Amino acid sequence: MLMVMTVTGARFVSPRIRLYLSLAITLALMPAIPAVPQELQLLSFQGFLTTFEQIVIGVAMGMVTQFIIQTFVLLGQILGMQSSLGFASMVDPANGQNTPLLGQLFMFLSTMFFLATDGHLKMLQLVLFSFKTLPIGNGSLNAVDFRELALWLGIMFKTALSMSLSGIIALLTINLSFGVMTRAAPQLNIFSLGFAFALLVGLLICWYILAGLYSHYELYWLQGEQQVCRFIRLNC
Repeated sequence: MLMVMTVTGARFVSPRIRLYLSLAITLALMPAIPAVPQELQLLSFQGFLTTFEQIVIGVAMGMVTQFIIQTFVLLGQILGMQSSLGFASMVDPANGQNTPLLGQLFMFLSTMFFLATDGHLKMLQLVLFSFKTLPIGNGSLNAVDFRELALWLGIMFKTALSMSLSGIIALLTINLSFGVMTRAAPQLNIFSLGFAFALLVGLLICWYILAGLYSHYELYWLQGEQQVCRFIRLNC
């Protein structure tokens, strides 16, 4: 889970640090984990399948946190593309990709929300509960569980679009207004006037969205937490 979870799964986190964290968390959770069936041998084929199953469970749980953060990155990219703020970009240290600065801002804020609300501790708690609801060697996961998780991950695009919809409509209205003005008075230089005005309105829209960003994060995080609980068959 630490390999894909937000913060610990970033590229700037050394693999050695992730290894040490994994060992420390394993030692801390080991006394609370139910006993493994004695007939399960680690070097057997059944043991290999069980190990693979546990890896898949951890990766799926970690990907939920990653997609929550990437929703806000997508929000920033949509707003930057519509408001011409997407020209300002830099390399994201988390994944090494070139990302608009607006997306970087929303990613930084959502990551701070994740840490400030103890999201990382909540994920560790869910990992511990998963060993009780999905015992090692039980093999109770099926394709339906992964299908429901994949369908929920698709909500990321709908959520990002719904949060940026007001900004898109406002910028579209402004662009239409400048189009009408240019048609009525061709002497106006739409490129010099409209570009600067679109940047100003884009900044105002970002300021408006930032005011309610935490409420959107809290709602989306609760949905993600409920989805993880359903995935590991836990009543949250």
